[in-house]
Parts: sequence; C-alpha cells; structure tokens
Amino acid sequence: MVLDYLVPYKDKVDFDFLQELKRDRDTWIDRKSNTELKSVLSRLPKLSTYSNDLSTDAVTIGSKDEVSSEQREEIISLAKELIPWRKGPFNFYGELIDAEWRSDFKWNRLKEHVDNLADKTVLDIGCNNGYFLFKMAEQNPELLLGIDPVIQCETQFNFLQHFAKVPNLYFEMFGVEHLNSFKEMFDVIFSMGIIYHHRHPLEQLINIREALKPGGQAIIETIGIPGEESYALFPEDRYAKMRNVFFVPTLSCFINWCKKAKLIDVEVISSTPLTFEEQRLTNWCPPPSQSLEDFLDPEDNSKTIEGHPAPMRFCLKARKKPAQNANKNI
Repeated sequence: MVLDYLVPYKDKVDFDFLQELKRDRDTWIDRKSNTELKSVLSRLPKLSTYSNDLSTDAVTIGSKDEVSSEQREEIISLAKELIPWRKGPFNFYGELIDAEWRSDFKWNRLKEHVDNLADKTVLDIGCNNGYFLFKMAEQNPELLLGIDPVIQCETQFNFLQHFAKVPNLYFEMFGVEHLNSFKEMFDVIFSMGIIYHHRHPLEQLINIREALKPGGQAIIETIGIPGEESYALFPEDRYAKMRNVFFVPTLSCFINWCKKAKLIDVEVISSTPLTFEEQRLTNWCPPPSQSLEDFLDPEDNSKTIEGHPAPMRFCLKARKKPAQNANKNI
C-alpha cells in the first residue's frame, strides 16, 4: 500500500489526498529531464554489510573496510554523479562528501535545545537530502518523515538510505503547502531555512502549529537581517541572488511571527552571522554552482550583491499550547 507507514496515523492525516499526491510525484523520476538521476538509482549495488555512526559531525554511512576497492570505487563514482551536494557532511564508505553547507554547524547550535526524540514522531520540512534526519535518527524516533518537493534531494536521500538502511526513516516529495494534511500528528517539527522562501510566513507557522500534537515542539530557523525593531525586508527582486525570497525578518520580527501564530514558550536558540566556513563551494559542490561568496558584495561583505543587509541565521524553539486537561487529575 502507498504510504503504508502512515496507516497507524490515519486519523491524523488526509490519507487519501496524500496517497494520490505520492502516486503523482513518484512519477517525476520518469521525466526525461531526470534520466541521469534515475540511472544512478538503477545502478546501486546490493551490499550485504553496512555500518553507520550517526553521532559524528560527518554522518558515517558504511566503512571502507566493508567493501572491496572495486565496490568502493563504484559507489563513490555514483555519488559523484549526484553532484552538487548541498547538505552534509557525510563520511560515505571512508570518502568525505564535503557538501556546500556544513550542516553540522547548525545541528550543533540547536541539538541541546531539542526535545528527546526517542519514540517520537518527527517531521523535517524542506529536508534536502536528509542530513538532519540522519542526525535525528540516532535517538530512535518512532517515525522520521522528511518532505521536500525536489527530485535531486529525493534522489540523494534514496541513494544514502539504500546503504544506511535506517529504520522508521522516510522521505516524501511533499511541500510546505501540504502541511495542512497533518493534524496534531507530530511531537517535534523542524523547519530550517524554509519560511523566507514562501509568501505567507504566518500561514506556514499556523500550519506547523496545527500539525503538532498539543505540547509539541517546533524548531524554526531562518535567514534574517540585523535590527532591533520588529520589521522584515521585502526585496523588490532578488536577495543574495535568490529570486524566491519574500520576507527576511529581524530577530524580534521573527519572534513576533511565532507569537502571532499562537505558538508559546518562544525562545532564541541562536543568532549568528552566516560565514564562509559554514557555506562555501567544495569539490562536491563545485562551479558552476554558486555559494555565499558569490552572493555578497565583494567590497563589503556586510551587504548582499544587491546592497541588502547580509544574511544572519536565527533559530527559535517554541511549543504548541498543551491540551487544557493535560495537567488535570482525572
């Protein structure tokens, strides 16, 4: 059955709609433009041994000693066919996949603030290739679901999961616009680097709240701009060469968005400048791809190439209000 892993949660999801959506999006890999991606997945070798270490900054999948030199050369070659790798790092059978983003920097900033994920249901919105999902999996959640409607991201995830075989871990090509198909389903929801790409930040936050169980936790991260007052930049055209950027908030504006969406216990996890150490081009994300250095004014790195304030990274944690009778004795 399509989405069989969601059957135990059918009363929390619009199951029929999501089944039809998945059937449609599962056909995207068959489009002519995705021939090369499909080819990689069709050539994945079947390996009978594997080992993982999800605790390391570079998520470790497999060991160099588990495969022959010929097998290792084959799978590393396939990984290179999936360049560019935007999120990482991964230690893949002894090969460092040094992605554009040092996603471990972000994870290390927030991990101590996240609820214990053991036996929890967890959603990662805009999960890219699943780096954070693999990090979360170390705590053995009941269900880990990542959504991202990008075929390159799904292919990289399927590539990694083919070898990692992490239980209870799933990827679907659903978008943030499909959040309203989940009601009070998740204990923890991550939304990291997503909210500024969409026209309606409050609607997105409200949908996150509605998808959380009462008392559930949201971890929300965004780019932002400096400033003490509560306002957001709305670029006329591009921001840091990105056309799909709408509202870029100050930290106080970001906090107020969460409060307006009726999330409670809103707290700042981190407020940090974005650096060339965290986002940069590598051999696994080489030119003609571009990265942070290309997005900033070469004469003044405090500004984007368009003259806007350069991006910072803001991360908040918040909760959905607990059920009214949650603390009452019955």
